[in-house]
Amino acid sequence: MTAPVVADTRNVMELDCHFDMEAEELYAVKWYKDDQEFFRYMPHQQPHIVTFPVSGVYLAPFSTECGRQHCKLQLTRLSRHHSSGAYRCEISTEAPTFRLAAETHQIAVATLPLERPKVEGLQDSYFEGDTLQANCSSSPSDPAPILTWYINDHQAPAHLLGDMRIWDIDGLVSRSISIQFPIMPKYLADDADSAQLHCVSALPGVPVAPQTTTRTFVINPQTIPTVNNQKFHWPDVSPTNANACIFKPPLAFLSSIMFTWRMV
Repeated sequence: MTAPVVADTRNVMELDCHFDMEAEELYAVKWYKDDQEFFRYMPHQQPHIVTFPVSGVYLAPFSTECGRQHCKLQLTRLSRHHSSGAYRCEISTEAPTFRLAAETHQIAVATLPLERPKVEGLQDSYFEGDTLQANCSSSPSDPAPILTWYINDHQAPAHLLGDMRIWDIDGLVSRSISIQFPIMPKYLADDADSAQLHCVSALPGVPVAPQTTTRTFVINPQTIPTVNNQKFHWPDVSPTNANACIFKPPLAFLSSIMFTWRMV
């Protein structure tokens, strides 16, 4: 049996059951969803095909193809809540053996995002001490995606994140979340002058790989002003070092003043 692990609601879902009857005669092929029969093919009876109503299961018109070696169906009008489930193909033979064989596949139905998450507001480079601000938004999907920020290989702590924003677009959900933090050397990768920001979008309960958007930015060291090619340091004007701000004239200057006063 061939069947998708995940079926997108925008497309038809194809189910195909292959079998080798050898010298035996095919009696029936039956299809089930969650143990409820919705399709039966019996080559030696009229009508050959019989269908049964099951919630979330709709056969695409003129799509059935069944014979001695396989039986293929296409389902349409898929719904995440009603079309997801366990699909089983069951083969039985005619007398005298009346043998039975079956195979089951679990299928998740979802509306998958058409694009990777979008990262906006991120600059190409920053200086140490700058504030980085960026926003990540997901493509509409069902179920609603879960967005996660990573700085390099580490998940961003919650206190760096803004509130999650949610939009409903024709029954699908899009989410957006921001991140903000001061640029510090600890965000640099080893022996590198850059860092990476990742936004990951995952669909809960749907067995598909998460979608990731990665952006790289450069971190420049904080520059120190220079005068005549000499590093210039601002004095420490803290109360504990107030004496550092007092002007202290050179000793030679004081001596010249004293000498002049004595001459007068």
